[in-house]
Amino acid sequence: MNDEISQVDGCAFTTDELQRFHQYYQYPWTTAGLDDETAVNKRIEYFVAEVDPLIDSKRLREWLRTMGIVDASEMSDEARLYSRFEGYDFVTAPGFAETLGDVYAVDGANIKHQIDARMVQAKAQYYNQHVEPLDYNAYQQYKEANAPKPVCPYQHMWDNADSKRPPRAVDASNFQNIRIVDLTDYVAPNEELTAGVLGRIHAAVVSGFDEKYHAVAVISSASLAADDASSAPPAEPVFLPSLSRKTADIQQTMQAYVRLQIDLRRLNQTKPVVMFASGSVDQSALGILLSTPDIVTTEAFSAAVGPATESASVFPIAALYDWASLDTSQAKYPEGTAEYILCNSDLVLRSSEWSALGFGSGVIAQRNLAASMERILLAASCPPPHTRDALRKAYIADSAYPGPSKVGVWSQEIARYFAPVARGLHSIDDLAAELATDQQPWATKCLAYITGSASTAIALRMAALRAAREEGFNDNRYSSTLMLEAGATVAWSKGERSVEKLMSVADASAPIIAAAEPEKDRMTAVDNVVPNKCPFAQMYRKNPEHFKNVDLDAIAEHRALNL
Repeated sequence: MNDEISQVDGCAFTTDELQRFHQYYQYPWTTAGLDDETAVNKRIEYFVAEVDPLIDSKRLREWLRTMGIVDASEMSDEARLYSRFEGYDFVTAPGFAETLGDVYAVDGANIKHQIDARMVQAKAQYYNQHVEPLDYNAYQQYKEANAPKPVCPYQHMWDNADSKRPPRAVDASNFQNIRIVDLTDYVAPNEELTAGVLGRIHAAVVSGFDEKYHAVAVISSASLAADDASSAPPAEPVFLPSLSRKTADIQQTMQAYVRLQIDLRRLNQTKPVVMFASGSVDQSALGILLSTPDIVTTEAFSAAVGPATESASVFPIAALYDWASLDTSQAKYPEGTAEYILCNSDLVLRSSEWSALGFGSGVIAQRNLAASMERILLAASCPPPHTRDALRKAYIADSAYPGPSKVGVWSQEIARYFAPVARGLHSIDDLAAELATDQQPWATKCLAYITGSASTAIALRMAALRAAREEGFNDNRYSSTLMLEAGATVAWSKGERSVEKLMSVADASAPIIAAAEPEKDRMTAVDNVVPNKCPFAQMYRKNPEHFKNVDLDAIAEHRALNL
């Protein structure tokens, strides 16, 4: 029992009673074959007979009533009506999602409170029209009058019941107008992303172009446990494992990898694509994750992107376009932040760093992931044109503060050592010489990577970042970075270690890009004609649907827009 539970003034129950009652509340009922639908009286009988015969069942019932928990046999007709309403499955209710446009049409502070209030009203209206008579105002008055009284000092521990239940799986069949791509169906956490696996994921993704789908969601059910206490999520769940490191298959793997990224970006121009990254992402597969701006993470998310990671020995550069496009002005980090991150093998990016860098859209507690995912997917079920806005409002409402970023504390060091490299003022050798004068442990470790076995990979990363940031890089920034990344990776797999030669093999990857890209997508056009730091480009990436009729060529030539 929890020795920290104690009686306080105003509580009608003793310390010993509270401990016993809380043990009852936390009991894993599914192990005894008793689910959430089991009557309270039956649960009490079982607990007294099998778990704690010394507990006072009468006093336990009194305590449960203070928590608002009563047996169905004790409920009034009014209470039974509202219980049926609260237990109704609105997720699968025909036509309910189509009514939610107004629910998410909120702005300003406290979005979550506004959404919650509107959602209850929308549910009450639907229930009254399609199930049985229910008056919303009477329901609100009932809830206020029967709210649990704070007679137990630990009532707040039970206010959010979902947070005390084991994680559970999300039933994809409940969301018929959302294409849910479960990565667990295609690759196990201990496997690699081969060309074949990437091809099957790609086929699932492009099926999302079907007009019957309002949105596409990429999840990994391996990070969720079923409603069974005997199962639990893995200690270190994996969202995206490494690309296949088999040297003979590198070209085919890169072709499938590039193709998947391109079509994810194309798809995101027509409908929202949301990824629930509830596990680790290998640095070689980051390009897949970053193919959409709608990325929801949990505390289980991690990404080690340093040059000494295992996959970096095969894929020395990855997600080049995104690292080169990192907007340090929005993240309030100095220029050179991308260089610092890609040189630092001790740094593991987690949700706090990911969000601070501007890559993450929302952070949800892992224990609440299934419930939050259902709410977010329900919002994404809204028909166009409300889909994208409803989706984003939903994950913002469910998001929590991820904590401080570990990158921000090194801003001074980044500005001193890595900003000159980003500006092309210092070479990698100059960086090494500067770090050698700094006696701090982090500088010593970073220097060891720069001058050690990862030196060539780091030099390639720095050169690739500079090239990718050059204005008019091969006339098409996104495709050019993909070509450089793919070409250098294939050449690296064949033993090439000259940075100069690795930087000049982009043309060799043209067949890879040509085979992967079926048509010039609009995102590529945006990156071609609109500078990365242009305010329009930033607005476009957040809501491309809203600006789909904008004349991109006019922006490039600074002419009047044809809106």
